Amino acid sequence: MRKLIILFLFAQLGVHAQEFLEEARMSGPRVFLFAEDFYSRAQIKVKEGAYLLKGYNKDSTYVFEYGPDDVHPLYTFRAELMINRTKFDSITFYSNDTIVLRVLRGGEWTEERPYIGELTLRNNLIYIDAIARCSMEDYLAGAVEAEGGLTGRGSYLQAQAVLARTWLMSNEKKHIKDGFHVKDDQSSQAFKGVAHGAYADEVMKAVLSVQDTVALHNGRPIMGFYHSNSGGQTLLPQEVWSQALPYCRKVVDPFSLKGSKLNWTQTHTWEEWNGYWTRIYVDFSKDKWGQFFQNLPSDRLSHWTFGEEKHKLETVRRALKWRSTFVQCEATEVGVIVTGKGFGHGVGMAQQGAMHMAASGFTWQEILDFYFKDLTYDLVNNP
Repeated sequence: MRKLIILFLFAQLGVHAQEFLEEARMSGPRVFLFAEDFYSRAQIKVKEGAYLLKGYNKDSTYVFEYGPDDVHPLYTFRAELMINRTKFDSITFYSNDTIVLRVLRGGEWTEERPYIGELTLRNNLIYIDAIARCSMEDYLAGAVEAEGGLTGRGSYLQAQAVLARTWLMSNEKKHIKDGFHVKDDQSSQAFKGVAHGAYADEVMKAVLSVQDTVALHNGRPIMGFYHSNSGGQTLLPQEVWSQALPYCRKVVDPFSLKGSKLNWTQTHTWEEWNGYWTRIYVDFSKDKWGQFFQNLPSDRLSHWTFGEEKHKLETVRRALKWRSTFVQCEATEVGVIVTGKGFGHGVGMAQQGAMHMAASGFTWQEILDFYFKDLTYDLVNNP
C-alpha cells in the first residue's frame, strides 16, 4: 500500500523505508547520466516490486513508499521537479528492481535505460541532472556491455572488466566536487544502464569471475587504453597523444584482421580537404597532394611531415572523422579517397582482436599481456 510520510528534520522513517535505504547503500560509483548533452524533461518508471521515493527541499523531506502490488506510475519531470504540486530540489528513487529512465533531447525521447539501486534527479537551473548509483558489479557489467559486451564473449569480457575496474580505480574522484564520480559517456567510460542485452548474464558472470581485479605496473594502476580494432598494428600513446607509458607496447596484431571493423573507405571533396589543411598552413595543389600520397609508406603512421612540421594523424582523424589513422590516400579529380584499416585511436587493447583471441582459447591475462607489457594483477581491497 502506498504511503506518504512528510519528514521534518529527518524524523524516524517507517520500517520499510529504513530497509530500502539500508539496501540502497550501493558500492558502485555515482554516475552522471546522459552526460553528452543538456535536457530539461525526464521520465522515470519503476517496472515492478516495492520502491521508495524521496523528495528534498529546503523545508522538509517527503517520502513516498510503494508496495509491490501498488500501481507504479510513470513520472514525467520538468526542471522544477514537482510532485503533487510540491517543488523539490532533488528527488531520489530507491529500488532493488529495475528503474527505467529516458530524457527529452532535440524534441525526441531517448531510448529507456535501466538502473537498479538509486536514481536521483537534481534541479540545475533550467535543466535536470540525473545521477545513478548501483552495486559495483552492476556498474562494471553495464560498462563492459556498453564498451563492447554486446558481441564479445568469454575471456574477452573478463579482460574488458579488468580494464574497466582499473580505469575506475584511477578516475573515481575526478568529478567528486560535482556530486558524482564518473560520467556515462566516453569522456569517462560508456555506461548505458545495468547490463540488459542478449548476453547480460554472461557479462555479469565474467565481471564476477574477476571481481575487484585490477591491472598494475610497478604497483600502480595502469591507464587501460582500448579501442575497437587496431587494423593489424597498435600504436604507442606518445604517437597518438604525448605521454609515453612504460607498460604500453606497439604490436603487430593479426587477431584484429578478422574483425568486422577492419576495412573502411571515406571520400573528401577538395573543398572539404583543403578547408582543413589550409587552416593549418598546408596549401598543396592536387598534383602535389598526389605526389605526397605516393611517397607515404604502407605501414601505420602516427604523423605526416610537411617540411619541418609534423602533424599528428590522431588530430586529423578527429577533425575529418576518420575511423582510424591507419590510412592510404588517393588524389582524384573530385577529391581524396581515404582507404583505412581499423577503428579507434590504436593504443592498448583492440577489442575485436581480443574477442578473436578469446575465441582461440587465450585467457584474459594472456589477452592483456599481449597488448600491454610488464603487468601484474591484484585485488583492489588487498591490504
